[in-house]
Amino acid sequence: MCQKKTRNANGQGCFVDLDNGRILYRKSAGTTSDGKRKVLTVRASSKAAYIKLMKEKETAWIKEQQRTIPVKTNTVAELCKKHLEFQADNGELKPKSIDRRENTISHQIEAYPIGHMQINAINAVDVEEHICKLMKEDLSVSSIKKALDVLNAAYEWAQARGNVDQNPVLQVKRSIGRRLAKMEAKTASEADVIVLSRREESRFLVETLRTNENNGEYKYAAGLYGRLLLHTGMRIGELISLRWSDYDEKNGLLTICKSTSVIKNRNNTGKDRRYVSVQGTTKNQKARVIQLFPDAIEDLAKIKNYRPGKNTDLICRTKNGKPYTATMMEHCMDTIYRNTGFDTTVSGLHIFRRTFATRMYENGADTKEIAAYIGDLESTTMRYYIAARKKMKIGGSIRQIVPLPGKKKGPHRK
Repeated sequence: MCQKKTRNANGQGCFVDLDNGRILYRKSAGTTSDGKRKVLTVRASSKAAYIKLMKEKETAWIKEQQRTIPVKTNTVAELCKKHLEFQADNGELKPKSIDRRENTISHQIEAYPIGHMQINAINAVDVEEHICKLMKEDLSVSSIKKALDVLNAAYEWAQARGNVDQNPVLQVKRSIGRRLAKMEAKTASEADVIVLSRREESRFLVETLRTNENNGEYKYAAGLYGRLLLHTGMRIGELISLRWSDYDEKNGLLTICKSTSVIKNRNNTGKDRRYVSVQGTTKNQKARVIQLFPDAIEDLAKIKNYRPGKNTDLICRTKNGKPYTATMMEHCMDTIYRNTGFDTTVSGLHIFRRTFATRMYENGADTKEIAAYIGDLESTTMRYYIAARKKMKIGGSIRQIVPLPGKKKGPHRK
Protein backbone atom coordinates (compact mmCIF):
# COMPACT_ATOMS: atom_id res chain seq x y z
CA MET A 1 0.00 0.00 0.00
CA CYS A 2 2.68 2.52 1.04
CA GLN A 3 5.22 3.78 -1.45
CA LYS A 4 7.37 6.22 0.52
CA LYS A 5 7.74 7.39 4.13
CA THR A 6 9.62 10.60 5.10
CA ARG A 7 10.10 12.60 8.28
CA ASN A 8 9.03 16.25 8.45
CA ALA A 9 12.01 18.58 8.03
CA ASN A 10 11.55 20.14 11.47
CA GLY A 11 11.00 16.80 13.13
CA GLN A 12 7.26 17.19 13.69
CA GLY A 13 5.56 14.11 12.33
CA CYS A 14 6.03 12.05 9.18
CA PHE A 15 4.51 11.77 5.71
CA VAL A 16 3.48 8.63 3.88
CA ASP A 17 2.77 8.60 0.13
CA LEU A 18 -0.18 6.28 -0.44
CA ASP A 19 -0.83 4.18 -3.56
CA ASN A 20 -3.92 6.20 -4.45
CA GLY A 21 -1.86 9.39 -4.77
CA ARG A 22 -2.94 10.84 -1.44
CA ILE A 23 -0.65 11.73 1.46
CA LEU A 24 -1.00 10.49 5.03
CA TYR A 25 0.38 12.79 7.74
CA ARG A 26 0.97 11.64 11.31
CA LYS A 27 1.98 13.89 14.20
CA SER A 28 2.43 13.34 17.94
CA ALA A 29 0.25 15.55 20.16
CA GLY A 30 1.48 14.57 23.62
CA THR A 31 -0.20 12.04 25.88
CA THR A 32 -3.74 11.15 26.84
CA SER A 33 -5.11 11.23 30.41
CA ASP A 34 -4.11 7.57 30.90
CA GLY A 35 -0.49 8.24 29.85
CA LYS A 36 -0.70 6.81 26.33
CA ARG A 37 0.87 8.57 23.37
CA LYS A 38 -1.61 10.59 21.29
CA VAL A 39 -1.01 10.55 17.52
CA LEU A 40 -3.08 12.65 15.14
CA THR A 41 -3.56 11.37 11.57
CA VAL A 42 -4.93 13.12 8.47
CA ARG A 43 -5.15 12.19 4.78
CA ALA A 44 -5.18 14.72 1.92
CA SER A 45 -4.20 15.15 -1.71
CA SER A 46 -1.88 18.18 -1.25
CA LYS A 47 0.48 19.75 1.26
CA ALA A 48 -1.76 22.76 1.82
CA ALA A 49 -4.74 20.50 2.48
CA TYR A 50 -3.04 18.22 5.02
CA ILE A 51 -1.53 21.20 6.88
CA LYS A 52 -4.98 22.76 7.19
CA LEU A 53 -6.56 19.48 8.34
CA MET A 54 -3.80 18.90 10.90
CA LYS A 55 -4.25 22.38 12.35
CA GLU A 56 -7.97 21.75 12.73
CA LYS A 57 -7.33 18.42 14.48
CA GLU A 58 -4.71 20.00 16.77
CA THR A 59 -7.11 22.79 17.74
CA ALA A 60 -9.87 20.30 18.51
CA TRP A 61 -7.46 18.17 20.58
CA ILE A 62 -6.24 21.18 22.59
CA LYS A 63 -9.83 22.20 23.35
CA GLU A 64 -10.64 18.65 24.41
CA GLN A 65 -7.63 18.64 26.73
CA GLN A 66 -8.59 22.00 28.23
CA ARG A 67 -12.06 20.73 29.02
CA THR A 68 -10.57 18.07 31.24
CA ILE A 69 -7.88 20.18 32.94
CA PRO A 70 -8.95 20.93 36.52
CA VAL A 71 -9.03 24.60 37.52
CA LYS A 72 -6.56 25.05 40.37
CA THR A 73 -8.39 27.69 42.37
CA ASN A 74 -10.18 28.04 45.69
CA THR A 75 -12.15 31.26 45.91
CA VAL A 76 -14.91 32.62 43.67
CA ALA A 77 -12.81 35.65 42.65
CA GLU A 78 -9.89 33.35 41.71
CA LEU A 79 -12.25 31.21 39.62
CA CYS A 80 -13.55 34.27 37.76
CA LYS A 81 -10.00 35.46 37.10
CA LYS A 82 -8.93 32.01 35.90
CA HIS A 83 -11.90 31.84 33.54
CA LEU A 84 -11.09 35.32 32.20
CA GLU A 85 -7.50 34.24 31.63
CA PHE A 86 -8.74 31.21 29.69
CA GLN A 87 -11.02 33.38 27.55
CA ALA A 88 -8.18 35.81 26.81
CA ASP A 89 -5.73 33.03 25.90
CA ASN A 90 -8.24 31.45 23.52
CA GLY A 91 -9.22 34.69 21.80
CA GLU A 92 -12.82 34.56 23.03
CA LEU A 93 -12.81 38.24 24.04
CA LYS A 94 -11.65 41.49 22.52
CA PRO A 95 -9.02 43.44 24.53
CA LYS A 96 -11.59 46.05 25.62
CA SER A 97 -13.94 43.31 26.85
CA ILE A 98 -11.09 41.79 28.88
CA ASP A 99 -10.59 45.13 30.63
CA ARG A 100 -14.30 45.44 31.39
CA ARG A 101 -14.58 41.94 32.83
CA GLU A 102 -11.44 42.50 34.88
CA ASN A 103 -13.03 45.62 36.38
CA THR A 104 -16.27 43.73 37.07
CA ILE A 105 -14.39 40.99 38.93
CA SER A 106 -12.37 43.54 40.90
CA HIS A 107 -15.21 45.92 41.86
CA GLN A 108 -18.38 43.79 41.94
CA ILE A 109 -17.06 40.38 43.04
CA GLU A 110 -13.63 40.46 44.70
CA ALA A 111 -14.53 43.56 46.76
CA TYR A 112 -17.40 41.65 48.42
CA PRO A 113 -17.53 38.64 50.79
CA ILE A 114 -18.69 36.32 47.99
CA GLY A 115 -15.38 36.84 46.17
CA HIS A 116 -13.47 35.25 49.07
CA MET A 117 -15.79 32.28 49.61
CA GLN A 118 -14.78 28.77 48.53
CA ILE A 119 -16.12 27.88 45.08
CA ASN A 120 -17.81 24.71 46.33
CA ALA A 121 -19.22 26.40 49.43
CA ILE A 122 -21.58 28.94 47.88
CA ASN A 123 -25.17 28.17 46.93
CA ALA A 124 -28.02 29.95 45.16
CA VAL A 125 -28.91 31.90 48.32
CA ASP A 126 -25.36 33.34 48.52
CA VAL A 127 -25.58 34.48 44.89
CA GLU A 128 -28.98 36.08 45.45
CA GLU A 129 -27.81 37.88 48.59
CA HIS A 130 -24.77 39.21 46.74
CA ILE A 131 -26.88 40.59 43.88
CA CYS A 132 -29.27 42.16 46.42
CA LYS A 133 -26.30 44.00 47.97
CA LEU A 134 -25.35 45.35 44.55
CA MET A 135 -28.95 46.44 43.94
CA LYS A 136 -29.00 48.46 47.17
CA GLU A 137 -25.90 50.37 46.13
CA ASP A 138 -25.77 53.14 43.53
CA LEU A 139 -24.87 50.81 40.66
CA SER A 140 -26.31 50.73 37.18
CA VAL A 141 -28.42 47.75 36.14
CA SER A 142 -25.82 47.11 33.44
CA SER A 143 -23.04 46.73 36.05
CA ILE A 144 -25.14 44.31 38.11
CA LYS A 145 -25.97 42.24 35.03
CA LYS A 146 -22.28 42.03 34.15
CA ALA A 147 -21.44 40.72 37.63
CA LEU A 148 -24.17 38.09 37.35
CA ASP A 149 -23.00 37.06 33.85
CA VAL A 150 -19.35 36.79 34.95
CA LEU A 151 -20.30 34.53 37.88
CA ASN A 152 -22.57 32.37 35.72
CA ALA A 153 -19.98 31.94 32.95
CA ALA A 154 -17.21 31.09 35.43
CA TYR A 155 -19.31 28.41 37.14
CA GLU A 156 -20.42 26.91 33.82
CA TRP A 157 -16.75 26.68 32.86
CA ALA A 158 -15.78 25.08 36.20
CA GLN A 159 -18.71 22.63 36.01
CA ALA A 160 -17.63 21.47 32.54
CA ARG A 161 -14.19 20.65 34.00
CA GLY A 162 -15.55 18.80 36.99
CA ASN A 163 -14.46 21.38 39.57
CA VAL A 164 -17.98 21.94 40.85
CA ASP A 165 -21.02 19.69 40.82
CA GLN A 166 -23.53 22.40 39.97
CA ASN A 167 -23.86 26.04 38.97
CA PRO A 168 -25.48 27.96 41.87
CA VAL A 169 -26.05 31.02 39.67
CA LEU A 170 -28.33 29.19 37.25
CA GLN A 171 -30.95 28.52 39.93
CA VAL A 172 -31.60 32.22 40.58
CA LYS A 173 -30.57 33.86 37.31
CA ARG A 174 -34.10 34.05 35.89
CA SER A 175 -35.73 35.49 39.01
CA ILE A 176 -32.90 38.04 39.40
CA GLY A 177 -33.32 38.96 35.74
CA ARG A 178 -36.99 39.83 36.35
CA ARG A 179 -36.07 42.07 39.28
CA LEU A 180 -33.40 43.84 37.25
CA ALA A 181 -35.93 44.39 34.46
CA LYS A 182 -38.20 46.18 36.97
CA MET A 183 -35.27 48.40 37.99
CA GLU A 184 -34.88 49.39 34.34
CA ALA A 185 -38.56 50.28 33.92
CA LYS A 186 -39.14 53.90 32.90
CA THR A 187 -41.59 56.30 34.52
CA ALA A 188 -43.94 58.50 32.50
CA SER A 189 -41.50 61.43 32.75
CA GLU A 190 -38.41 59.50 31.64
CA ALA A 191 -37.11 58.99 28.12
CA ASP A 192 -36.88 55.37 26.98
CA VAL A 193 -33.84 56.24 24.85
CA ILE A 194 -32.11 59.60 25.28
CA VAL A 195 -31.62 61.41 21.96
CA LEU A 196 -31.22 65.00 20.82
CA SER A 197 -34.48 66.76 20.01
CA ARG A 198 -34.62 68.34 16.57
CA ARG A 199 -34.12 71.75 18.14
CA GLU A 200 -31.11 70.51 20.14
CA GLU A 201 -29.68 68.91 17.01
CA SER A 202 -29.92 72.20 15.11
CA ARG A 203 -28.30 74.12 17.98
CA PHE A 204 -25.46 71.59 18.16
CA LEU A 205 -24.79 71.84 14.40
CA VAL A 206 -24.67 75.64 14.57
CA GLU A 207 -22.31 75.58 17.57
CA THR A 208 -19.83 73.18 15.93
CA LEU A 209 -19.26 75.65 13.06
CA ARG A 210 -18.57 78.61 15.33
CA THR A 211 -15.21 80.26 14.57
CA ASN A 212 -12.77 82.43 16.51
CA GLU A 213 -12.94 86.12 15.63
CA ASN A 214 -9.19 86.67 15.74
CA ASN A 215 -8.05 83.98 13.27
CA GLY A 216 -11.20 82.52 11.68
CA GLU A 217 -10.31 78.99 12.93
CA TYR A 218 -13.02 76.68 14.21
CA LYS A 219 -13.68 77.26 17.90
CA TYR A 220 -13.85 73.50 18.58
CA ALA A 221 -11.04 71.30 17.22
CA ALA A 222 -13.24 68.21 17.09
CA GLY A 223 -16.54 69.88 16.21
CA LEU A 224 -16.54 68.59 12.63
CA TYR A 225 -15.94 65.05 13.86
CA GLY A 226 -18.97 65.31 16.15
CA ARG A 227 -21.06 66.34 13.15
CA LEU A 228 -19.84 63.29 11.22
CA LEU A 229 -20.85 61.01 14.11
CA LEU A 230 -24.31 62.59 14.12
CA HIS A 231 -24.72 62.22 10.35
CA THR A 232 -23.52 58.60 10.06
CA GLY A 233 -24.42 56.86 13.35
CA MET A 234 -20.88 55.45 13.60
CA ARG A 235 -19.33 54.34 16.87
CA ILE A 236 -16.47 56.54 18.07
CA GLY A 237 -14.00 53.63 17.72
CA GLU A 238 -14.98 53.30 14.06
CA LEU A 239 -14.60 57.03 13.41
CA ILE A 240 -11.10 57.34 14.85
CA SER A 241 -9.97 54.32 12.77
CA LEU A 242 -11.02 55.78 9.41
CA ARG A 243 -8.45 56.79 6.81
CA TRP A 244 -9.05 58.79 3.66
CA SER A 245 -8.52 55.58 1.68
CA ASP A 246 -11.78 54.32 3.26
CA TYR A 247 -13.74 57.16 1.65
CA ASP A 248 -14.89 56.81 -1.96
CA GLU A 249 -15.52 60.50 -2.60
CA LYS A 250 -16.66 59.99 -6.20
CA ASN A 251 -19.49 57.64 -5.23
CA GLY A 252 -20.20 58.94 -1.72
CA LEU A 253 -19.36 55.63 -0.04
CA LEU A 254 -17.59 54.96 3.26
CA THR A 255 -16.01 51.62 4.24
CA ILE A 256 -16.21 50.90 7.98
CA CYS A 257 -14.22 47.79 8.85
CA LYS A 258 -12.02 48.73 11.84
CA SER A 259 -12.42 50.00 15.37
CA THR A 260 -9.87 51.51 17.77
CA SER A 261 -10.09 51.30 21.55
CA VAL A 262 -7.87 52.13 24.51
CA ILE A 263 -6.95 49.18 26.73
CA LYS A 264 -4.65 48.43 29.65
CA ASN A 265 -1.03 47.89 28.65
CA ARG A 266 -0.52 44.35 29.93
CA ASN A 267 3.14 44.41 28.86
CA ASN A 268 3.86 47.46 31.00
CA THR A 269 7.29 47.22 32.64
CA GLY A 270 6.72 50.29 34.81
CA LYS A 271 8.22 52.80 32.37
CA ASP A 272 5.65 52.35 29.60
CA ARG A 273 2.22 53.92 29.30
CA ARG A 274 -0.51 52.29 31.40
CA TYR A 275 -2.93 52.35 28.48
CA VAL A 276 -2.40 51.80 24.77
CA SER A 277 -4.58 52.10 21.66
CA VAL A 278 -5.34 48.92 19.73
CA GLN A 279 -7.14 48.50 16.44
CA GLY A 280 -9.35 45.53 15.65
CA THR A 281 -12.56 44.60 13.91
CA THR A 282 -15.77 46.53 14.43
CA LYS A 283 -18.01 45.55 17.33
CA ASN A 284 -20.02 42.42 16.36
CA GLN A 285 -17.56 42.04 13.43
CA LYS A 286 -20.07 43.83 11.18
CA ALA A 287 -17.84 45.49 8.57
CA ARG A 288 -19.90 47.48 6.09
CA VAL A 289 -19.86 49.95 3.21
CA ILE A 290 -22.42 52.70 3.69
CA GLN A 291 -23.87 55.18 1.24
CA LEU A 292 -23.53 58.61 2.85
CA PHE A 293 -26.25 61.20 3.29
CA PRO A 294 -25.49 64.64 1.77
CA ASP A 295 -24.79 66.14 5.22
CA ALA A 296 -22.10 63.52 5.91
CA ILE A 297 -20.49 64.17 2.51
CA GLU A 298 -20.48 67.88 3.35
CA ASP A 299 -18.87 67.13 6.74
CA LEU A 300 -16.09 65.15 5.08
CA ALA A 301 -15.48 67.98 2.60
CA LYS A 302 -15.14 70.42 5.51
CA ILE A 303 -12.79 68.06 7.36
CA LYS A 304 -10.63 67.60 4.25
CA ASN A 305 -10.36 71.35 3.84
CA TYR A 306 -9.66 71.80 7.57
CA ARG A 307 -7.17 68.91 7.93
CA PRO A 308 -5.79 68.11 4.43
CA GLY A 309 -4.01 64.78 4.26
CA LYS A 310 -2.73 61.90 2.17
CA ASN A 311 -4.75 58.83 1.29
CA THR A 312 -3.12 56.89 4.14
CA ASP A 313 -3.74 59.57 6.79
CA LEU A 314 -6.38 59.25 9.47
CA ILE A 315 -9.50 61.30 8.80
CA CYS A 316 -9.86 62.10 12.50
CA ARG A 317 -6.58 63.58 13.75
CA THR A 318 -5.27 66.57 15.72
CA LYS A 319 -3.53 69.65 14.33
CA ASN A 320 -0.19 67.92 15.00
CA GLY A 321 -1.29 64.81 13.11
CA LYS A 322 -1.84 62.70 16.24
CA PRO A 323 -4.80 60.30 16.36
CA TYR A 324 -7.81 61.19 18.48
CA THR A 325 -8.99 58.98 21.31
CA ALA A 326 -12.56 58.52 22.51
CA THR A 327 -11.71 60.40 25.72
CA MET A 328 -10.37 63.41 23.82
CA MET A 329 -13.51 63.49 21.70
CA GLU A 330 -15.78 63.21 24.76
CA HIS A 331 -14.05 66.18 26.44
CA CYS A 332 -14.54 68.32 23.34
CA MET A 333 -18.22 67.35 22.95
CA ASP A 334 -18.88 68.04 26.66
CA THR A 335 -17.57 71.57 26.12
CA ILE A 336 -19.91 72.03 23.16
CA TYR A 337 -22.86 70.65 25.16
CA ARG A 338 -22.20 73.14 27.99
CA ASN A 339 -21.77 76.09 25.63
CA THR A 340 -24.96 75.12 23.80
CA GLY A 341 -26.87 75.06 27.08
CA PHE A 342 -27.96 71.42 26.99
CA ASP A 343 -29.29 69.81 30.16
CA THR A 344 -27.35 67.11 31.98
CA THR A 345 -29.17 64.27 30.18
CA VAL A 346 -27.18 65.15 27.04
CA SER A 347 -23.79 63.55 27.51
CA GLY A 348 -21.29 61.19 25.93
CA LEU A 349 -20.86 60.33 22.26
CA HIS A 350 -23.39 57.52 21.87
CA ILE A 351 -26.19 60.08 21.87
CA PHE A 352 -25.26 60.86 18.24
CA ARG A 353 -25.71 57.20 17.27
CA ARG A 354 -29.07 57.04 19.04
CA THR A 355 -30.24 60.30 17.47
CA PHE A 356 -29.22 59.15 13.99
CA ALA A 357 -31.06 55.82 14.34
CA THR A 358 -34.16 57.54 15.70
CA ARG A 359 -34.23 60.07 12.84
CA MET A 360 -34.04 57.28 10.28
CA TYR A 361 -36.89 55.45 12.03
CA GLU A 362 -39.02 58.59 12.21
CA ASN A 363 -38.62 59.05 8.47
CA GLY A 364 -39.79 55.58 7.46
CA ALA A 365 -36.72 53.30 7.57
CA ASP A 366 -37.42 49.87 9.10
CA THR A 367 -35.37 48.48 11.96
CA LYS A 368 -33.55 45.97 9.75
CA GLU A 369 -32.29 48.75 7.45
CA ILE A 370 -31.19 50.91 10.39
CA ALA A 371 -29.38 48.00 12.08
CA ALA A 372 -27.48 47.19 8.88
CA TYR A 373 -26.49 50.84 8.40
CA ILE A 374 -25.14 51.37 11.93
CA GLY A 375 -23.65 47.85 12.13
CA ASP A 376 -25.66 46.36 14.97
CA LEU A 377 -28.23 43.67 15.73
CA GLU A 378 -31.85 44.39 14.89
CA SER A 379 -32.98 43.62 18.46
CA THR A 380 -30.30 45.87 19.97
CA THR A 381 -31.14 48.69 17.57
CA MET A 382 -34.83 48.59 18.49
CA ARG A 383 -34.18 48.48 22.22
CA TYR A 384 -31.26 50.87 22.68
CA TYR A 385 -31.14 53.22 19.70
CA ILE A 386 -34.69 54.15 18.72
CA ALA A 387 -36.62 56.59 20.91
CA ALA A 388 -40.41 56.24 20.87
CA ARG A 389 -40.96 59.12 23.30
CA LYS A 390 -40.16 62.64 22.10
CA LYS A 391 -39.24 65.80 23.99
CA MET A 392 -42.08 68.26 23.54
CA LYS A 393 -42.83 71.67 24.99
CA ILE A 394 -46.28 71.41 26.58
CA GLY A 395 -47.68 74.33 28.59
CA GLY A 396 -44.28 75.96 28.99
CA SER A 397 -42.48 72.80 30.23
CA ILE A 398 -40.52 70.09 28.44
CA ARG A 399 -42.18 66.65 28.68
CA GLN A 400 -41.59 63.18 27.22
CA ILE A 401 -44.54 62.40 24.95
CA VAL A 402 -45.41 59.41 22.76
CA PRO A 403 -46.65 61.07 19.55
CA LEU A 404 -49.48 59.86 17.33
CA PRO A 405 -48.46 56.55 15.66
CA GLY A 406 -47.53 56.80 12.00
CA LYS A 407 -47.14 60.58 12.05
CA LYS A 408 -43.88 61.37 10.26
CA LYS A 409 -41.82 64.53 10.47
CA GLY A 410 -41.51 64.93 6.70
CA PRO A 411 -38.61 64.06 4.39
CA HIS A 412 -35.34 63.03 5.96
CA ARG A 413 -33.27 66.18 6.41
CA LYS A 414 -30.12 64.31 5.44
